[in-house]
Amino acid sequence: MSKQLNLVTGACGFTGSHLVKQLLDSGQAVIATDLARAFEHPKNKAIFASQGIDFAHPGCSILPSDLTDKKSLAALFKHPVTHVFHTASLYDYSASMDILRKINVDGAVNLFDLAIGHDRLERFIHWSTCGVFGKPYTAADGCKCNIPFTEENPSPKNTPINLDEPAGTHIVNDYSVTKFKQEQIAWQYHREKGLPLTVIRPAPIYGPGSDYGHGGILLAVARGLVPVIPKDAKNYITTSVHVADVAGFGVFAAQNAATLGEDYNVIDDSVISYYEFLHYIALLMGRRMRDLPLVRQSWLRLVGLLAANVWLVLEKRFGVPRVRILEKGSATYMSSSYWISNAKSKKAGYIYKYPDVKEGLRETADWFRRMGWLDPAYNPKAIWQENMG
Repeated sequence: MSKQLNLVTGACGFTGSHLVKQLLDSGQAVIATDLARAFEHPKNKAIFASQGIDFAHPGCSILPSDLTDKKSLAALFKHPVTHVFHTASLYDYSASMDILRKINVDGAVNLFDLAIGHDRLERFIHWSTCGVFGKPYTAADGCKCNIPFTEENPSPKNTPINLDEPAGTHIVNDYSVTKFKQEQIAWQYHREKGLPLTVIRPAPIYGPGSDYGHGGILLAVARGLVPVIPKDAKNYITTSVHVADVAGFGVFAAQNAATLGEDYNVIDDSVISYYEFLHYIALLMGRRMRDLPLVRQSWLRLVGLLAANVWLVLEKRFGVPRVRILEKGSATYMSSSYWISNAKSKKAGYIYKYPDVKEGLRETADWFRRMGWLDPAYNPKAIWQENMG
């Protein structure tokens, strides 16, 4: 067993659970931490069992904690932790800004404070998001468009701490607002307090284990909720990364001295339009998707916001299950065009397992079928509220 002792926050989450498995499979020791109820939630346990994620592994110790409870976090650092993988955040476009800030910003600061005081710490791998780059302005705004974001673009790393979003763009949802501030503070701790930081910025993550984000799009298409698409969607780029590559890059970065103090966009090689992306998912799901020749993709924001508001009322008043892709934050994101460069992560030496999103989507769709997630009776509700009690 390696002398490296890895603390994984958010160990029961989508990325965190895959990361735990990869670390254990490579012979490393892991302290897995998350909210206590997350380890026992039936949905989580079914996901873990389906993918061979074994928290009873002899190399794994479970120590529940809460980012908002600094005392519970302090107990983690009584162990000789050498590497922290901070994957834990609240990722929910419907969550209030208050709870997002409490967990994603204040909770992260609690962890940063304890990490800098831990003399055994060699590396702190922090999970951010490509959403911190904001929404690109278009040529109609007098700006260049369809030029990929790189790590050199305005980001939390190079934006003064007193500013809340990058220059030249604007952040489109509350989740990304809190992740921007969270990452800004992480870099401040690196520069001023010596936090041995590496930052990972994944594109929208998909793969076995998540019915949210891109997983939610699969469910929405499978249920016939996306029967049409504007032909204009051919002009809008979407981005993706398989969860195995997000976890894989984290393991890679932790073992590479050259990644210290660096930030990396983690994204596959696909440059694919929303038109092709959604039509391909429709093929996988056995659904027909028709083109709307006179409708523009940008108009979907208004339609999506209206649908999100109506369905939210139906859910609250009448208990109508809502596919979580129908949210204000999702509607805003899907009405924009994003292109992110992965050149820096590849130059560092990482080889992507799923460079083509189509290959990964095929496997993911098959996993959804085997898990029964494509059954109309399946309810893809958020479980973080239950885990928090």
